[in-house]
Amino acid sequence: MCPMYNHTNLARTDLCTDSDWKKLIRVFQEQLFSAEKIVLIIFAVSTILGNALVLVVTWRERSLHQPNKYFIVCLAVSDLLVGMILEPLRVYQLSLDYESRLTISVHLCRFLVWLDTCALAASIYSLTFISFDRFIKIKKPLQYRSRMTTSKSLKIIFIIWLISTAFATYAATPHSGSRGILLTSVGFCGHIDKKAMKNFYTFLAVTAFILPTLVIVVMYALIFVVVHKRQKMLRNGELGQTCNDRNQRNAFLQDLKIIRMLVVVVGVFILCWGPYFIYIMLYHHDPNLIDWDSRSFRYSWRRIIITDLVITRLPYLNSLCNPIIYACLDQTYREAFKNLFQRMMCRPSSRRRELPATIELPPLRTR
Repeated sequence: MCPMYNHTNLARTDLCTDSDWKKLIRVFQEQLFSAEKIVLIIFAVSTILGNALVLVVTWRERSLHQPNKYFIVCLAVSDLLVGMILEPLRVYQLSLDYESRLTISVHLCRFLVWLDTCALAASIYSLTFISFDRFIKIKKPLQYRSRMTTSKSLKIIFIIWLISTAFATYAATPHSGSRGILLTSVGFCGHIDKKAMKNFYTFLAVTAFILPTLVIVVMYALIFVVVHKRQKMLRNGELGQTCNDRNQRNAFLQDLKIIRMLVVVVGVFILCWGPYFIYIMLYHHDPNLIDWDSRSFRYSWRRIIITDLVITRLPYLNSLCNPIIYACLDQTYREAFKNLFQRMMCRPSSRRRELPATIELPPLRTR
């Protein structure tokens, strides 16, 4: 008979039969699902609040009605979909018992795959184009306003969502080999061919992580070169001291602060998504990397914790972190958040118009 697992008998699982071993792992996974539900609920609430604030302040503050800020709105919308729909549906999945999960509606499974792929692909591609937009603004600041208009930025955002939707629609088809970017349908949507899965996730890793990361790194490397050259010219006084030059200098310094914020955004993106895509590539191209048949409970416990609770949940953290970074590093958003909170805390009585201290009467008419 297999002993109940605890810290004193982890090594005794070799006494388990196959059925007892599967029950033991299943019990542990159910406990892990309970912890995962709590984490996802916290992530969902924080993601919704943070990204909703970004959308509200962008709508209310006229200083944020700029083409480059609309790309941040696009990023916030995709992250908001993750917090409002994807994470709650994942919590619903985890709330079902084991038998109910196996019989979950295939349509709900495929919708999860579609939403997972669409929202997260839009988030990744938005970050990619934001870096390209910053490079154009730093490289040619005088031509930026004429080149990046509101209509053009909206067209680019439409293209981002069109590509993400097309990618998600293909991923949701039964024979694509996809279980969602974050494997939201694992074990729930039936059997999928392993070769198709390998091809899909290899394509996904290249198009949704490797290429976007290379583009982002190259863009910010080019930005660094331009900034270094411009700073050298400012120190040497090569830009002159006219009023127009001083305005350009102030705008340039403001752009540096925005770039610093976006570099942090990209760094968090790589930290959150990098381990996941590395794991996916190793899992499909080196099947012997993980010993799935190990009877060591300690090994299985660590594997489940690292892969199911850490690596595959880190990308959800990325959707939560972006609005926090805006609030901490972008002065424009800091001021916008501050103004919004002041309006929310302002009492109605303070908005009433004060009556004048004295009432002036019109002069009497004299004949």
